[in-house]
Amino acid sequence: MVVEKTLGQNAINLVKSLNLLNERLKVKISNGKVVIPLTKEPAESELEAFKLGLKRFQLADHMFKIRKVRPRNLVEALKGKLPQNMTKILPRSYNIIGDVAILDIPNELRTHAKTISEAFKILNPRVKTVLMKAGPVKNIFRVRQYVVLNGGSSTVTHHVEHGLIFRLDPLKVFFNPRLIHERQRVASMVGGNETIIDMFAGVGAFPIIIARSKDVRKIYGIDVNPEAISFMLQNIILNKLRGKIVAVLADATSELPLGGLADRVIMNLPERSLEFLGDACRFLKPIGGIIHIYIFIDEKVREGLILQKIHSTICEVGRKVVSVESFRRFKEVAPKEWHVVADVKVA
Repeated sequence: MVVEKTLGQNAINLVKSLNLLNERLKVKISNGKVVIPLTKEPAESELEAFKLGLKRFQLADHMFKIRKVRPRNLVEALKGKLPQNMTKILPRSYNIIGDVAILDIPNELRTHAKTISEAFKILNPRVKTVLMKAGPVKNIFRVRQYVVLNGGSSTVTHHVEHGLIFRLDPLKVFFNPRLIHERQRVASMVGGNETIIDMFAGVGAFPIIIARSKDVRKIYGIDVNPEAISFMLQNIILNKLRGKIVAVLADATSELPLGGLADRVIMNLPERSLEFLGDACRFLKPIGGIIHIYIFIDEKVREGLILQKIHSTICEVGRKVVSVESFRRFKEVAPKEWHVVADVKVA
């Protein structure tokens, strides 16, 4: 179909509404007119619709360029490149940190990992590097083992969250992009002029989001990983928050001169946070405050058992639980295993 330029968009919309647009071919301009590829010769009723909607148009034979159609998902992107039975076990979820993607590829597909990473980059053009999980999060630095499937020599990236920039290297530090809403939730609870201690701060995600959105007295971000502290210092500068956040290279359970300072303590070490709850209480002011405790639990474990453990641990160090402000499961981290958070008011 050929129409004047002024009618081009109207014509495309009309052709689409009649299911006549050949989306495998590109619309083109020829002799100053818009030429639209059709899937078939229009029927009488369709011609009538053209006459009503466009007034002026022509039907003519033309050559068109084929439109390069991006696959809609990984299964489509890998069509013909993997045995059909293997497409059923392709990874359905992934993490993207800046321009780095992290895939969890089943063992049965490991020999095809490179091919899968190339297909993933076609689907996600902004991704420059693809990593494959090669082991669990482990050691005191909480760093996971990865295999670089695709990308350059550097895995340092800049991740944007709520308009803030986080510079980091997933091979050297822990960072969970899926906590985006949780970090904002905690920030929304912070009052004015608070002193906050993040015991396992990583590259400074919680401290930076809180410091940007609230008028705090001071935030101390503690981490035992020197690489994490280095990136935290860079992120404090990148986000223009010097003076509000203090990066502390230390084991949060060691004797730090921060006892009795905090109105609020963040404990995002879900594998072991209950072990260090007594240390969190030590950081709170004598009048008490709030502790945000992150825990991994099996779905069969009753919430009451976890709360009982929290109560008893806090009592053992001479404090008491005033109230549990919130206890919620917010993310499934594995089959039947949940990431939960308890917001506990302590006196």
